[in-house]
Parts: sequence; C-alpha cells; structure tokens
Amino acid sequence: MQEIVKNIINKVVPPLLVIAAVVFLFVFTNIFKKEPPVVIPPPPPPPIQPSEFPDYEAFKSMEKKLVLVENRETFSPKNKPIIGRVKKTIEVGGEFSRIYIYIESSVDNGKPLTQWDSIYMSMQYIGGHIFRLNSLKVPSDTITKLLYGLNQMPFLESIPYSETKTPIIKNWFALFRDEAMLEFDAFISTLRQGGKLNLVELRYECETNSDCFIK
Repeated sequence: MQEIVKNIINKVVPPLLVIAAVVFLFVFTNIFKKEPPVVIPPPPPPPIQPSEFPDYEAFKSMEKKLVLVENRETFSPKNKPIIGRVKKTIEVGGEFSRIYIYIESSVDNGKPLTQWDSIYMSMQYIGGHIFRLNSLKVPSDTITKLLYGLNQMPFLESIPYSETKTPIIKNWFALFRDEAMLEFDAFISTLRQGGKLNLVELRYECETNSDCFIK
C-alpha cells in the first residue's frame, strides 16, 4: 500500500510543482505580461533655412508687372548705328511701395555676357552701363540674369566695362511718380552679332489704398 501511495506521489507532485511555479511567476512577476510595442517618435522636421534669394522670390511673387523688352536681338557694331536698340515711353500712375527690374541677357547666341560686353540702360535719360556685380542674388543660369531694386541702380558711365571700376548709384524709384511719363532706352553694348535682351521686366507693389500702374 505504501508503495502505491509513493508511486502516486511521485507522479502527482512534479506536475503540481510545475503548476505552482507557473502560478507564482504569473502572480508575482511580469514574466507573462505582454510588453506594449516600442513607439519610435518621428524625427523633428528640419529647421527652416533662410532663403538664399529673398529679393528674387519677392520679385516673382509680385502680380503687377510690365515687360519692357523680350527676345530683342541687339549689338553695337563699330562705327555703325546700334542694332536693336529699344526706346519707349512708360506711363506711370499712383504710388508705389516697391519696384524691381529683372534682366536676362546673352551674347554669342545664348552665352552669358563677358568682360567685353555690357548692358546700356536709361530711364528718363538717367543711367549708363549696368554694373552687374551689384545685382541682387538670383538663381544661376547659362545666360546673364540680373535683379535690382529701382532705388539702387548701379551704373558705369563709360566703357570699356570693368568690374574693378566703382559704379554710380541712381534712384530710378523716385522717377515713378503719379502721372509721370518716362523715356526708357536699352541695348547690348557688344561688337559681336548674337547679342540679345532676352527679357527686361518691371514688377511692383502699390502703396496701401493706391491703385498704381506702369504701362
């Protein structure tokens, strides 16, 4: 009889110990607790960098504009009349808060201007050869692109063009008064054929409560 009881104990006790151990671990530890998934937060957005071309972006955002020249072939053969010179009268009305002039030009059939070339431009007979080094920053391209605020127009009064010279600064912005009529003049100063004023464009904003225009 004792032998039978012993055999029963030997068969029953181990499973009971296992069950007791499992119950203990379940009650008193976190071994069977399902851990929540690890949530990795997204990286913070990169900081907003200041624009590399603030004036160019301001120019492009302006809705009021006037194209003065577009795709005009022009050059200045030696001892001969200037080819493709642009002269026109501009009518102005209202009051302005900002005015930009944007210029795209090329020589040798689509190449940027060299030290041998310049852009002559005047407004109401005030101007000269535009000093390219003083341009506001614009995206680079395969042709010459320039941008200026009309309140600071830099010119060389004579050629040959050189960026070692000191330009004079003229305030064209002051010319744009209500009811003004302005004479505009422009050409490429280069002896070679293939010069072009690809684009000359004014963009502007009006003063508050002013219905300004340039045409």
